[in-house]
Amino acid sequence: MLMKSLYCKIRGHELIKINKESILIKEYKCKRCQQEFTVDGYGQIVKLTPYWEQNNLIFKNSKSSNF
Repeated sequence: MLMKSLYCKIRGHELIKINKESILIKEYKCKRCQQEFTVDGYGQIVKLTPYWEQNNLIFKNSKSSNF
């Protein structure tokens, strides 16, 4: 795991999309180090922390209840 993490720090993450059901909420996972990421309100890719998981969940629930 250390070598994979080191490789990602040097060369960058190789992200694949893991969230298929929502168009607006994008979640990604690195193929090498298995870290998860999401897109914040400014369009930047950030680590998927508990704060962002909660934020995405609230957004998904509010979007589904409005329709």
